[in-house]
Amino acid sequence: MYLTQNKEMKADRVWNFTLPAWVIELPDGSHFNVCRNAGVCAKFCYARNGTYLFPKVKGKHLSNLTLVRDDPNWVDEIAAELEHKRFKPSGEPRVVPGLAVTSHLSQSVRGWLQVGGQAVRIHDSGDFFSEEYLGGWITLADRFPQILFYAYTKEVELFESSVLPDNFLYVYSLGGRQDNLVDKETMRHADVFPEIEDIVEAGYDSQHESDLLCVLLPSLKIGVPQNNIKHFKKRLAGRTFSQAESESKRH
Repeated sequence: MYLTQNKEMKADRVWNFTLPAWVIELPDGSHFNVCRNAGVCAKFCYARNGTYLFPKVKGKHLSNLTLVRDDPNWVDEIAAELEHKRFKPSGEPRVVPGLAVTSHLSQSVRGWLQVGGQAVRIHDSGDFFSEEYLGGWITLADRFPQILFYAYTKEVELFESSVLPDNFLYVYSLGGRQDNLVDKETMRHADVFPEIEDIVEAGYDSQHESDLLCVLLPSLKIGVPQNNIKHFKKRLAGRTFSQAESESKRH
């Protein structure tokens, strides 16, 4: 299986496709940057910590990267998995915790909610490392209109120059090299905050009740509570990812 679920994602009926995070060493000794526009976020990345470092987990992520980087038929291989009955709509309307209104959503996404469609998060680690790779996921979204595909990404230039189907939603994840290209008043973006209270104080809306909220909330300003990883929290020292990125550029 290429698409997996952890406990939290299973509760939301979200499937995940994962790549390694940031710069990795390949089996031949060469290096590859999976997150081309990662900035200060690379220093605080949860996907470079804990269970993500277990050999079996790292091997799975590397296998996924090898698939999408080197196999010209990778789209067809993932499509074959998406044909399975577990990715079919349940037929019962979805209730997304924290989503009070849906009138701002496209007709396609409202229909997806109504029929209880499945969701695929593209990457809880890694990013869209090329235009061709993003194009593969666009093809999959076109092929499976009954599934909602969504992603956090730091590839602002790439996404701003791409045309996506209605069932492929995204949010710009701050803390990267292209933060300056994100208009915070007109572009959906997510920042990582120390605590939920800090999210509210900054005028952002939290996605803590369901990860799907990052792309479904009417707000363009999404707050993500910081992972409880002590050494990362100590180094961030109460800053958001965007603040840490801004400071790193000034220095």
